[in-house]
Amino acid sequence: MNKIIIAAMAALLLAGVNCEAKTVKPVLKKVVYVTSLDCENCAKKIRENVSFEKGVKDLKVDVPTKRVTISFDSVKTDTASLRKSINKLGYSAKVVKYE
Repeated sequence: MNKIIIAAMAALLLAGVNCEAKTVKPVLKKVVYVTSLDCENCAKKIRENVSFEKGVKDLKVDVPTKRVTISFDSVKTDTASLRKSINKLGYSAKVVKYE
């Protein structure tokens, strides 16, 4: 009886082995936020914190225009998560361009 149960469990486990793994290729996207940052110290704070978020590939902050441009892997993050990361630092952010 135990051999039958073990054989049935092994068959069930092996049935899943033949499934093909689906790989999702990363898609590089770019988003531009307009923010409430005022100075280079604000820009530094955003650079130091948001650039280490999962999926962020490149981040540029332009203080005079108050814009933050982020290139990111859309499989690992999204625009809402990145905006929340900026908001957590105390700066308002809204999407003005998304590619």
